[in-house]
Amino acid sequence: MLEPLGTDLWFADGGLVSFNGFAYPTRMAVVRLADGGLWLWSPIAKTAAIEDEVRALGSVRHIVSPNNLHYLFLAEWQAAFPDAKLWGTASTIRKRDALQFAGALADEPPAGWAGQIDQFYFTNSPFVDEVIFFHRASSTAIIADLSQTFSEAFLERHWPWWLRSIARRSGMIEGRGAAPIDYRLSFRHRAKARPKIRTLIERHPQHVLVAHGEVVRTGGESFLLRSFSWLLRSR
Repeated sequence: MLEPLGTDLWFADGGLVSFNGFAYPTRMAVVRLADGGLWLWSPIAKTAAIEDEVRALGSVRHIVSPNNLHYLFLAEWQAAFPDAKLWGTASTIRKRDALQFAGALADEPPAGWAGQIDQFYFTNSPFVDEVIFFHRASSTAIIADLSQTFSEAFLERHWPWWLRSIARRSGMIEGRGAAPIDYRLSFRHRAKARPKIRTLIERHPQHVLVAHGEVVRTGGESFLLRSFSWLLRSR
């Protein structure tokens, strides 16, 4: 199930989950850190098969939720790897207060992956605060909901016609990768967010791994310029 994407990064696709009554695909990332420990991002539903593959790569040290929508499977992974540290945004920690978190994620990475995985924290929407990550070794931007790249095949199979139309018109499709329109409409103080996106793009990412949609395997820098054109434009 795990597929490599550059140096020391793998991803695995999980099943569909329901979000506001509509099917969404799931995807997790696994990064092997310099000390050999593993960093799990947005874990999918745990099965014996995917757990075995993860264990074969090394010891899980960190389990990461990038925003308060990506929390469904944290508890089962924490139970499987009780020595791993659990991390989330402030809103995730409030939402899942029964779990034991090591700390809240922001712009400065924790010591466990500082210098290896960069972080860009966006609190601009009152509904979702999200951290975008950049894994230096694989040159990969890792994005949860601020970029969505649904294929035409997925939309035709899983979404009703009117929602497919919204996805296409708003650019939540393969090749464009915009954020959902409601996320963009609620996104305030854009001038403060632009430097973070520009810094991410200036890292010249080769790949973009999204939670929902098609993986961008080449031309990551150009893709991000298109994906975040709605934010990069000054008004």
